[in-house]
Amino acid sequence: MAKKVVIGCRIAGYPISAIGINLVFIQWAYAFRNLGWDVWLLEEITQESLPKIKNYNPKQVLKLALSHWKLITSYFDFVEQSTIFINGEAKNLDAFLHFARESSFLLNISGLIRNKNLLSAFKKRVYLDLDPTFTQIWAKGYGCDMNLEAHDIFFTVGLSLKEDGKRIPFTGINWIPTFPPVCLELWPKRLGGKRWSTITHWCGYPEVNWEGKIYGNKASEFEKVIELPLFFDGKVLFQIASDLQEDHEIRNRFLSKNWDMLSVSAIASDFESYRNFIGTSRGEFSVVKNGYWLSDCGWFSDRTVCYLAMGKPAVIQDTGWSRIIPTGAGLLPFTTISEAIDAIKRIEKDYPYHSMKARELAESLFDSVKVAQKMVEQIEGSAKRMPV
Repeated sequence: MAKKVVIGCRIAGYPISAIGINLVFIQWAYAFRNLGWDVWLLEEITQESLPKIKNYNPKQVLKLALSHWKLITSYFDFVEQSTIFINGEAKNLDAFLHFARESSFLLNISGLIRNKNLLSAFKKRVYLDLDPTFTQIWAKGYGCDMNLEAHDIFFTVGLSLKEDGKRIPFTGINWIPTFPPVCLELWPKRLGGKRWSTITHWCGYPEVNWEGKIYGNKASEFEKVIELPLFFDGKVLFQIASDLQEDHEIRNRFLSKNWDMLSVSAIASDFESYRNFIGTSRGEFSVVKNGYWLSDCGWFSDRTVCYLAMGKPAVIQDTGWSRIIPTGAGLLPFTTISEAIDAIKRIEKDYPYHSMKARELAESLFDSVKVAQKMVEQIEGSAKRMPV
């Protein structure tokens, strides 16, 4: 009999132009499915937790969220094994609880499942941190309830996360690093592409303060590389798909520096559009949130692994991940605009080689089966550690 796992997710809660975020949860679910496990998706929403959408009243937003939930679970074949709790109620509660009690563990991504009755149904509760540095600062610097105490084992995509009390506050948790998984069958290699690209929220969530330092978002880091296209005289092209409005001052400044600035709305509206954008790109060039860079936590992007899987080389701002992940072929780090320029030039000199190496890197390190298998081994070998 196949082992069972429940994936705590946020899909209905991101119903508009957020397929990239949805895919974080779907790829973890696929990772265990590809490993041969029986997988169930679980989400909790309330009317208050849903985003406010212009020209939509609360009932319309809820209807939109549920429609999106049905669309995603149908597309990725989770209709029969998915449960959404709406204001504490669910249609298939008995079937879900039966599955939950038989499961090996709940993989609670970002601690999104908070209902104590639901959490108590699981033998083990595994927390996966997607926001290293920010999670720790929110918990200890701001006193936010990050739902850490409800869990037994803790993973993070901060590959070099160290709670030193200076850059990152102490939580008393033993954080186990994990690579973000990529389901190779969803991201087949695709040749060519004219523009280096990325897909992003320009600001995301607000900056935070810890020990007198500001841990910011991507906005300040993009400013450091605004001149990048000018160094290539139009021979290498760059584009950013973001949530900046067409008349935004920042967007206009980047346009003046030869960046192609696109709206993320259509690109992130569905999986096919999102994948096609990556597949027709030449590679990914991207900065990271300032907080990831400042803390040296080793955060690595779940979006970048999709680029790599499609054979798209990546030049990504370093957060400490270059000490963990092999670089130099298909994936190059940078910390300054000069390093970024050199990395782009290096790849362009032998693009077919770096394209091949990008896919090989995805296969060797980020393959969903390998990532899930390693997590299972670490869970089985880990003793319970609770926050202090």
